[in-house]
Amino acid sequence: METKGTIAALDIGTSEVKLIVGELLGGTLNVLAEGSAPSAGVKRGVIVDIDQTVNAIKQAVAEVERTLGEPIGEVYVAISGEHIQVKDCQGMTSIKGEDNEITDDDVKDVLHSAMVMRIPNELSVVDVLPKTFTVDQQTEITDPRGMIGYRLEVTGKLIIGAKTILHSIKRSIERAGLELAGYVLESLAVSRIAASIDELELGVGIVDIGHETTTLSIYEKNDLVYSTTLSYGGDHLTRDLTYKMNCKYQDAKLAKEEYGVALEALGDPEEKVSYVTINGEHRFEPQTEIGFVLEARLEEIFEMIQKRMTQAGYSQMNSGIILCGGSSSLPGIDQLGKRIFKQSVNVYQPASLGIRHPKYAVAAGMLRYVLSRSTVSKSGFDRADEKGTSAQGREQREQEELLTKASQAPVREDRTPREQPPKERKSFSSFFEKFFG
Repeated sequence: METKGTIAALDIGTSEVKLIVGELLGGTLNVLAEGSAPSAGVKRGVIVDIDQTVNAIKQAVAEVERTLGEPIGEVYVAISGEHIQVKDCQGMTSIKGEDNEITDDDVKDVLHSAMVMRIPNELSVVDVLPKTFTVDQQTEITDPRGMIGYRLEVTGKLIIGAKTILHSIKRSIERAGLELAGYVLESLAVSRIAASIDELELGVGIVDIGHETTTLSIYEKNDLVYSTTLSYGGDHLTRDLTYKMNCKYQDAKLAKEEYGVALEALGDPEEKVSYVTINGEHRFEPQTEIGFVLEARLEEIFEMIQKRMTQAGYSQMNSGIILCGGSSSLPGIDQLGKRIFKQSVNVYQPASLGIRHPKYAVAAGMLRYVLSRSTVSKSGFDRADEKGTSAQGREQREQEELLTKASQAPVREDRTPREQPPKERKSFSSFFEKFFG
């Protein structure tokens, strides 16, 4: 579904599969329908059971199609996780037209040449994001079409992912009766809707707290300069409560969603959650105790993020930190963030699109990202399944030799080994020692 500016965006999350259909009218993005379904076939953002994932996608699609009153043909899908790599890239091609005027085909050729990179066989090039073009000696060009020259170059970002994971995503979509229109890097999608142009230009950190993972993306000068993923998310908050309350997972999840606060001080000691333990005992848990547990885990996650920001050289951002994702809706999470990050922290709420829960930030961001992506940028957008990692023909072999010699400056990556949870404040340490050793 991509006619008249209308597209469908699919977010295959660990806890839920979310689908949004939107359109761009007069520069305004409108959400036409949304649907979601529990996701049981995904772990840490990776599909581990295609059948269960297919069923979840079908449920979300059915919900959306009932609202739209028409079928969905194709979808863009978000990709994320530790298997995704973002690297700097560059490409070059000769202008082929007789009048040396740069055309769409020339742009496609130079973007395709930027995809030619020696990578392991288990990885695949997903997309290329052009930043600037150079025509002969003229640099910093955003759209070279219509210009005259002999040599066209491009610099940008190359998105690389694991073939097996990407294949599982594509296969699940196809088995659900849909076509894959293209992949969208999750962090890029979120940035287009959670942050303003000025924030992306001046420098901002976006923290997306998912179900089992938390992703940090840092932008400067409207460019993704750093990205990393932690293996901690909202699921860990829920599981902490199951240990504290000695109850079933669903009861802990309900307690978190209905009574959860990110700061113990915000809890009401008179407000108590009624529940039944695993042993069948009826108990009451004060909201302050729930806040105590959630604050401890969130503090841990934020300290890990702060550590990685510092290691990458981005401890302080001009525009501060933006929180999104399902768990970012916990009251007081911005106050906790300010205490840990020691800078401005805001929670993104996509109310302007009619979507009022931050868990839809990825899907809603995909709508804006795809619909607003320039024609030049789209020249290399739908090449996710092309065999762009190996040269094809004499010209591409020449490009591969050129790029092999050229110095590659990848985005700064976090090369630190898997870290142990940082030491919590003394008031929290006894809780984790008791339940987690």
